[in-house]
Amino acid sequence: MSESKVILTYGPSGVGKTTDQGYSFPRALFAAAPGALHSVQSVCGYMPATTQVDTIEGATKLIKEVAGKFDWLVIDDFSFMAEQTFSRLERKYTGFKVWGALRDVALEFRDTARYAKVSVVMNAWEQGPKTKHNGQQVRGGPQLSGSLPEQIPAMCDVVLRAGHDLRRQPWPAVYRCTFDPSWVMKDRFDVASRIDPCPMNLAEILRSSGLEVPRHPDLPDQEEVVSALAEHFGALEGFAAVTANEFYAKLRASGMTPTVAKWTLRDALDRAEIQKALTLAGDTFIHTDNTALL
Repeated sequence: MSESKVILTYGPSGVGKTTDQGYSFPRALFAAAPGALHSVQSVCGYMPATTQVDTIEGATKLIKEVAGKFDWLVIDDFSFMAEQTFSRLERKYTGFKVWGALRDVALEFRDTARYAKVSVVMNAWEQGPKTKHNGQQVRGGPQLSGSLPEQIPAMCDVVLRAGHDLRRQPWPAVYRCTFDPSWVMKDRFDVASRIDPCPMNLAEILRSSGLEVPRHPDLPDQEEVVSALAEHFGALEGFAAVTANEFYAKLRASGMTPTVAKWTLRDALDRAEIQKALTLAGDTFIHTDNTALL
């Protein structure tokens, strides 16, 4: 990996962030609480390399330790980690010193993550927009203490808001990255920012930006199959459930397990959808909502 990346996804609990990161980064080290990765094991069909850290300081130390050993580090539930950090600091400091110490911890984490030779992916809970007692408007974003809801996203290359769009089938989970002054979102790779909603498939978003995201070592041929299927689906008009089911049956007949066949089809369909949307965005100067493509 030539340059490390820092990515943040946030959304309600249970929306699918951890499962997507399991699909997206099968060779990553996951920093997660016991039991937090059951969805990866049951849905994706494997258990990733796992460790546990409870505080932001612990995550900073872990980044230093794994640099050069893993290309990707996924920090599951960054909100809980930040809460634990704040509680620890409250036992040590009082008043404004707590916030100063929290800022220092966040800055060290930011600098370590930015310059480490490992890309860091964080997921967090969501908190909505709010108004402080002095009338100041605070954007919605990751559920974090103090100024962290703005400081942590500021260090990231990509900040995506996770949710559901029931119009999107067969998987309604989506990421959003729109120009919305009420929510913290951004995409320096300009992929998710041109698609609304974007399929909840972080690996395919990054691959569409030209980044290499390795697949599971036990699935060496998966990328070749995904590429072929995505090209086929991209030539179709709209989603064809019958066609997808036909290819699922063929993948199963070829010896793929149900888990791997669904994983492969998921990536192929999402890649086709992303590429179609990017092509449309590139061919259109003014959107139907009268927003110019910059």
